[in-house]
Amino acid sequence: MPITLMYRDDGTKGQLPIDVTFSLLADFCADPQKELRLVLKTASGEEEVPFQLSRFSRWTKDTDGKRSMPTLNGRITFFDDSSGNGNAEYFLLYGNTNAAAPNYPTDLQVSGKGPAWVIENSKMIVRLHGRKDGVEKSTNHDSGQISAVILKANPDVPYETKQNVLHWDPDIFIPTRRWSYPFLWDPPESCEIVSGPIFVEVRRSGPFPDIEEAHLAVNYRIFANRSYIESGTIIRIQNDVGVAALRNDELIFPEGFFTHVGWDDNGRHAVSPMSAHKRVNKHGDILRFSPVADYVAFFNPSNGVGAATVRESFAAIGPDGAPAPLCDNATYVTLGNGLQYWFRALIFLLCDSYDPANHDHRRLATVPKGSIYADRNYYLFYVPEKGDPVSEPINLSRSARMGPDIKVGDVLPPSR
Repeated sequence: MPITLMYRDDGTKGQLPIDVTFSLLADFCADPQKELRLVLKTASGEEEVPFQLSRFSRWTKDTDGKRSMPTLNGRITFFDDSSGNGNAEYFLLYGNTNAAAPNYPTDLQVSGKGPAWVIENSKMIVRLHGRKDGVEKSTNHDSGQISAVILKANPDVPYETKQNVLHWDPDIFIPTRRWSYPFLWDPPESCEIVSGPIFVEVRRSGPFPDIEEAHLAVNYRIFANRSYIESGTIIRIQNDVGVAALRNDELIFPEGFFTHVGWDDNGRHAVSPMSAHKRVNKHGDILRFSPVADYVAFFNPSNGVGAATVRESFAAIGPDGAPAPLCDNATYVTLGNGLQYWFRALIFLLCDSYDPANHDHRRLATVPKGSIYADRNYYLFYVPEKGDPVSEPINLSRSARMGPDIKVGDVLPPSR
């Protein structure tokens, strides 16, 4: 089965994974775990490429053997290391019933007990949220959120907080109930882990604590030899609910850990000291810009730490495909309550007035049943380069926006 990567950029290839969904007639592949191979066509011949099979299923419903037949479906994930800017030609091989299952080397390791697993590769150690001595009761749970990261290039300065959580959102605020976060799961209703040579995937889902009108799923993938975490979240509103706030894409850090902020400002890269921005309300908000800014980066040149969110996709859809409720939809950067953080406001009725005297929590926005909010981001941890401290977030952001077109099957000639 040909797999062609088209419109490739040699400057960004290999940074982000390639995910290819495939479908094969079940009669042609007796055991995909053993038979499947991925090869790259090169000038000197075919080269085997390490990959990982996931999301695999055998589909037999509505198959009569003539108009439709039992089918194998799944996803293969790999990194494109072919040379040059042109098309890259790969082939998914199958049908050799004598094949042995591939065993590709990897630097990925998983330890601990779920959902508080510890996942490690050659670049970093990621600890997922679990109970820990000395942590206040409100955040001392077994949720599986991103809790701490140690970057092996700078192991003496870990990314961690006294709250024992880095990945704070998505969240919902209903004043008569609580501000509800996924780190309050103890544990999540559903939790599973999948491990292979290319990535470790942690899948969790369940209702928001004390707000059962909203269902949340959070998906992490941590890849071999990469210092970012892919995070995907989806909020599904199961019944009408009135909220004062609804947010996603938030990492928190101790105040003072970072000294500078960088972001994409409508295609222009902006960098400034955090001290250059005034806190405009009692929350400590210092910046507000596009909700789909390509990236937001915090860094500190003196201690050699940087962290960023690189946005891959975002969607908000209302019932029956109508527009979803959005109010004050924007990216915020905030310094307050001993923390520094960014987040994306989807509905935010708390900061419509920058006058603290007029701060009003009493209004609610109705979010109707059937509304869906989803995002996918890459949380990057890096050592900022001297003179170019946001180059890594910018390069990763370019990769997210300039990925190749993936064609499965024969490619039509140019005349078509």
